[in-house]
Amino acid sequence: MDKFIAVVFDSEETAYKGSEALGELHKNGDLVLYAQGVISKDGDGNLDLKKAEDEGPIGTAFGILMGAMVGVLAGPAAVAAGAVVAGSAAAATAAGSGMLVGSMTGGVFGMYRDLWVAGIDASVIEAVSLELEPGKSCLVASIDEVWTAPLDVRVKDLGGTLFRKPRIDVVDDQLTAEMAEFDRELTELDAELDAAADNMSAAISEKVAASKAKIKAAGARIDKRLNDLDAEFDARVAALDAQIETSVDEAKAKFKKRKAEITVDYHERKAKLQKASSLAAEALS
Repeated sequence: MDKFIAVVFDSEETAYKGSEALGELHKNGDLVLYAQGVISKDGDGNLDLKKAEDEGPIGTAFGILMGAMVGVLAGPAAVAAGAVVAGSAAAATAAGSGMLVGSMTGGVFGMYRDLWVAGIDASVIEAVSLELEPGKSCLVASIDEVWTAPLDVRVKDLGGTLFRKPRIDVVDDQLTAEMAEFDRELTELDAELDAAADNMSAAISEKVAASKAKIKAAGARIDKRLNDLDAEFDARVAALDAQIETSVDEAKAKFKKRKAEITVDYHERKAKLQKASSLAAEALS
């Protein structure tokens, strides 16, 4: 799985130097840089998403992650008061659709859920929030590393504080478990309807209809997730292939190994989701 990193710097200028350093490490074959962004906090504590890569499927997902992260760092009261500026297309879209504004998403829950969907441990964001004092800036990125030392050295040279965490995808398992539970519920209701007396049939039929509506909605979420999974996998493999093409020796071997791991993980996750999608279609047929 790729890694989420956040590096807090004493100034916005240094954060941009950190962004340039990430690009150089990518160019040198020390890591794969999928997407990155810079969040700044001014002297009054207001957050501004200064820069974010938002092209392609990885960038779009990353932009939503950045929007959620800014919301959590600022707090729902600050977001509702307009203390957050969405500085990228993806984050602006997230803000416009209610992903940043607590009153439109169910408050803090909506923000933390976006982090959960992105596979980010909220405890890391809380640790970043303690470090990101007024006047400081934070470089956030999605990367794959073949070794950790190059990034550690560059961050140390720039005086940054590095937070590094593997992304953990739990959404796929949640979706498949949810569909299995909905299918079980519908099977039990169908059996209950068959055995029910005439005066109970209408009430049970309403429950059956409600259960099917839940299955239809869950099926749509699964199908969207399948499309997103395909797009993100293709984009990550393309980025890895580019590094394999230009890297040498040990780095090339490590990138090839990482590509193989990503491919296996992708096929396993896709198979689970396809099974859940089929379960939804069968339940509704």
